[in-house]
Amino acid sequence: MSESPEKNVVALLEEHVELAISTVQKLRAEKLEFEAEIARLNSDVLQRDARIQELETRNGELNAAYEHEKLTAQEERTGIRQRLEELMAVLADTSDAVVPAADEAVDEEAEESIVFTAGPASPVEVTEDTGA
Repeated sequence: MSESPEKNVVALLEEHVELAISTVQKLRAEKLEFEAEIARLNSDVLQRDARIQELETRNGELNAAYEHEKLTAQEERTGIRQRLEELMAVLADTSDAVVPAADEAVDEEAEESIVFTAGPASPVEVTEDTGA
């Protein structure tokens, strides 16, 4: 009977050792899986960081282009507004000059030729054909 309990103890120890070996092998396999998963996730993070950097750069370029276009449009509006004001001033001056008082003589040449300024350096002369 003494062999029987020893055999049982040895058998139990062998089972525990086999279980421990199995557990260690299982844990090593899980460790490798987790390391592979960590590597994949790190790669994903690096790719996303690179994509974020690209998008931030593109966003900065688009903001700069937007600001440039906004400034250009504002300058164009200012130029157009100035030209319109100049044209309105010329029209106001010519309408004041064209409408003579009842007792003043009308200068026919001044009435036939009116100069409009379309821009700072581009005068346009408009003449009326009186048929004479």
